[in-house]
Amino acid sequence: MSKPPSTARPWVLRSDLRLALVTGLGAGFGLLSPMGFGYYIPLTTAAVLTSSYGNSLNLSIQRMLGSVLGVIVLMIFSRDLQMPLALALGLALATVRFLGGALGLQVGYKVAGNIVIMGWLVHGAGETSWGTARLFWTAIGIVLSLWATRTIWPSKSIPNLHQALATMVSALGEEFSLEADRLEQDAPARLSMSLRRQRRQALLKQINAIRSQRESAQLELGVDPEHHPLHELWSELDLLCSQLLSVLDGLRGLPAPIQSPAVIKALHRQEAEVLHQLITLLNTLAGELRKLSLGDKQTLNLDTLSHLNRNLDAASGHLMSSLEKDTLEDHETQAIAAARMRQIVLRASLIDHAASALRNCKPGMASSTPVTGSRPEP
Repeated sequence: MSKPPSTARPWVLRSDLRLALVTGLGAGFGLLSPMGFGYYIPLTTAAVLTSSYGNSLNLSIQRMLGSVLGVIVLMIFSRDLQMPLALALGLALATVRFLGGALGLQVGYKVAGNIVIMGWLVHGAGETSWGTARLFWTAIGIVLSLWATRTIWPSKSIPNLHQALATMVSALGEEFSLEADRLEQDAPARLSMSLRRQRRQALLKQINAIRSQRESAQLELGVDPEHHPLHELWSELDLLCSQLLSVLDGLRGLPAPIQSPAVIKALHRQEAEVLHQLITLLNTLAGELRKLSLGDKQTLNLDTLSHLNRNLDAASGHLMSSLEKDTLEDHETQAIAAARMRQIVLRASLIDHAASALRNCKPGMASSTPVTGSRPEP
């Protein structure tokens, strides 16, 4: 029997090597600097540099706020309040804990408490210069850490998610291409139940994998990722894929189209044309998603997508107009059984719904701004 693939964590990760490299560079820079207390650079990088940009940014904010809070409390209690040391130090630490909780600091208040104790007991004669120097080196260490997460072996979570979304969109385009071919055939055959189930399960597997990847990709979005523009883009694309999959299920649940009478055959040709426009838009969207990166190409080409979306809306509108004005009012369709007529109307409605799903996805695609860029004004 073959052994299952090992899932053990490797001994050394690239993020570990990056941490060692950046910490070493920071330590060397701090030691060579003429300013004192340069060792706070490696202490900062070791505390805030993680495998993801979002976690590093969150820890950096916590550490900077805690450092500023600690220096302010140290200045107030060590200079302005004349109290016994034990009482003043206890009140200072209690104030740090209270203010840290009010600011929502989870780890930053520990840094603030450390600054109060170290500044008061070790650097009591020059706590002002020491506190200023510590803030300066802490800021340098934070900038160095955030720079490293983007330039030295950056996380591939976001690019990998975009590639997976592009693959999913392309797969949906291929499925709709099969439906368009069936509408254009003179005697189309319905897919077997087992084949329909197999193709549907493959698409569902891709969607579930994408949703799992989103969890790690959201860590790269920084603080409050739910309000980041890329989060909106991913949510819109997830909804789009789910809606298109539902449309596919509905189309494949209908009997094979019958190319008679002539007015119905013409209607099926229009349905195929709408699907071809939809496939073109899906393939273009997939190509744009594959081009996205954390470098130069960070936004979707909305001009091209908007043009294709207008073509799709025009074809879909023409289809529904033909269904209402030509097909349903044609005297040859009066002889069609009611059950088959319901199927004809349902097929056209499902195809129109697929077009409207892409149209409704447009606001989310328009919000795709760079990960490191400024967010649009509300």
